[in-house]
Amino acid sequence: MSKRLKNILMLLGFVLTLQSLFAQRQTYNFNSDWQFITGEIEGAEATSFDTEGWTKVTLPHAYNQEEAFLKAIDEHSTGIVWYRKNFILPEAAKGQKIFLEFEGIRQGGDIYVNGKQVGLHENGVMAFGLDLSDIVVFDGEPNNITLRIDNDWHYRQRSTNATYRWNNINFNANYGGIPKNVFLHITDNLYQTLPLYSNLETTGVYVYATAFDISQASATVHVESEVKNEYDSSKTFQYSVAVFDLDNKKVAEFSGAETSLKPGERTIVSAAQRLNDLHFWSWGYGYLYTVKSMLKVDGNVIDEVSTKTGFRKTEFKEGKVYLNDRVLQMKGYAQRTSNEWPAIGMSVPAWLSDFSNRMIVEGNGNLVRWMHVTPWKQDIESCDRVGLLQAMPAGDAEKDSQGDHWKQRTNLMRDAIIYSRNNPSIVFYESGNESISEAHMAEMKSLRDTYDPYGGRAIGSREMLDSREAEYGGEMLYINKSA
Repeated sequence: MSKRLKNILMLLGFVLTLQSLFAQRQTYNFNSDWQFITGEIEGAEATSFDTEGWTKVTLPHAYNQEEAFLKAIDEHSTGIVWYRKNFILPEAAKGQKIFLEFEGIRQGGDIYVNGKQVGLHENGVMAFGLDLSDIVVFDGEPNNITLRIDNDWHYRQRSTNATYRWNNINFNANYGGIPKNVFLHITDNLYQTLPLYSNLETTGVYVYATAFDISQASATVHVESEVKNEYDSSKTFQYSVAVFDLDNKKVAEFSGAETSLKPGERTIVSAAQRLNDLHFWSWGYGYLYTVKSMLKVDGNVIDEVSTKTGFRKTEFKEGKVYLNDRVLQMKGYAQRTSNEWPAIGMSVPAWLSDFSNRMIVEGNGNLVRWMHVTPWKQDIESCDRVGLLQAMPAGDAEKDSQGDHWKQRTNLMRDAIIYSRNNPSIVFYESGNESISEAHMAEMKSLRDTYDPYGGRAIGSREMLDSREAEYGGEMLYINKSA
């Protein structure tokens, strides 16, 4: 074979390798190379806007984070702040799906891409997604994303003019801007959706276990994925699952039925298998598995999602909490959700989240009850790793809500359940920081039963010891209503 032919074949192989790389999902950390400035600025969303004088930052970043513990939270700086970033997409991603995942902004923000508004997010605590597929450009041309964010304590939802009751000076430290992570996802047009209901209205992957036999270290593991076909033609695919232990050793592989989807159609696909020799997640034992769910066309993987999760058995009966067939007396802390440190606020590195949460475990605590808004995903995953049970609230102050305020709370609980239902450390869903009506409690239970029916989590509220709907009540006691 001639040297020239060898070089041509090598080049062809390189191109094909690039194509195969981008045939599967790619997820990029989107935290670097941002700029920000405070104050209202006319036309700052324009792609060609001059950013001279703007400050370079890396996310996560709260523009007032230096005020942590220096000022009382009701004195934290508020106002308008702008964030901008330019980015170039790989050419191999042309024609694929492009998504952005924000873990959260504070409080409300308009999002622009290439000068066009692509989204609005206002609840101040929860993750949300954006589909940029039809807006971004390729061919080496830069794209621009700009956010205008307002963290006013009195911010009002535009569609209703209602405030957000958890945007509260008594407990919800106001770290404004983009204080959490951002990710860019590139997927095939046949793909497993993201667990980002706000804006995208998708539910992603759901992993859970049933039929536990603790003494035999076995359980049946179920994996479900919402799959969407955005090709112009029908697609047939196989759903496959691989499970890896903490040492990245494959311990199981199984498949679901072959499925066909028409253009624009979406469905839930599933697969399940009995697994033996399992390590059960527990207090102080944050054993996590990696579950890879894959879509295969003609035997080739075109989409793969990795989910970190753990398997544990919970029961709430006889007035007791059972974890892996053992009674666990709940004791711990009601920690402010911001979980901040001096000078850097809530936007801490992951190792510092582990340090904070591990101190609770090492101090003989087994539960953290976050006050009173849903926690940052980084803290949720940290509790998974260190083996700390947690109660996940939606958003509240200290009383029941009605009308638009109640709708805000149920929407937040829905989004939070979908986003974090694969995290084993979450054992309680908290519907309110005070008693709510029986009808409202039933509505919250319905959300749990719709989006997390098999996760082994009790849902209740502070107080509500006399409720027939709440599954627990009390302060840190978490009294089980089954007694």
